[in-house]
Amino acid sequence: APWRMLAAGAALVPLFVMTPSWPMLAGVGGLLALGLAIGGPRGIRGALSVALGTVTALIAMWCAMRITGAQQTMSWPQWITTGAAAAAMGMVGVLAMIPRHLTVALDPVQAALRKLPTTLDAEVKNLCDRSVAIWNTTKDKLADSDAGKGLVRDGVLKTLEVAAKSAEVKLSGTTESELVARMENFDKRIEAATDTEVKTQYQAARGALADQLRYRSHIRQGQERLLARMHNHVTTLEKFQLAATGLEAARVTATGANQQLDELSQSVAASGEALAEIELGVTPTADHATA
Repeated sequence: APWRMLAAGAALVPLFVMTPSWPMLAGVGGLLALGLAIGGPRGIRGALSVALGTVTALIAMWCAMRITGAQQTMSWPQWITTGAAAAAMGMVGVLAMIPRHLTVALDPVQAALRKLPTTLDAEVKNLCDRSVAIWNTTKDKLADSDAGKGLVRDGVLKTLEVAAKSAEVKLSGTTESELVARMENFDKRIEAATDTEVKTQYQAARGALADQLRYRSHIRQGQERLLARMHNHVTTLEKFQLAATGLEAARVTATGANQQLDELSQSVAASGEALAEIELGVTPTADHATA
């Protein structure tokens, strides 16, 4: 506002009528900051603004004095020295204003991508790469206020989240064929056993192996379902991206793609939770059988 500039100009008058000294410069800096802060924030925030403005003005004047009083600039024409000093003050002011106009943009998708484990299945990793590529294309074409951009971001984040969970469930230890072979061996021993206690122990051991086989089957089935859901999810993201960023963007809501994408995201999340629950159910039985 013009009156702010007038107040700031009045604060500079002592520079022309008084002998420069640090107390005088501090006073000028304070008056300059106070003049520029008129009509601005009040309270603690306003006081901090005035204090920061005073420090900035002092630094700017110090830079100017370093130029005008330097031995290297004594042979310069007066107008060049003055111009260089003024430019130094201006640079300090510009640098002080930069943080106000900067915004930190954090990409949650890239952050989630960096957290993915390195042990991902190759097919799951490929799905993650495809979903991230969808996001990289969408975020540049849709405005932050566009609801479609948020849906794509959340959908991609859900893909990465479920992919990370899938890496936590690994089929390790005895294979299905080994379990079947051991069960057949126990069947023969049970059939040949004549002692009741021996037969009971073999039957219990065979039952533990059967439990392991059943749990492994459940885990494998859960992994296959999860992978199928992820494929469906990523292809739906691709479809939505084309609709949202292409010529049919205006008809996205009418086609129901928004609702479909949101429902599919919830479905993928539910599948990931179910897979984690299956893993928790395996450990005690497996440990018991090993013992």
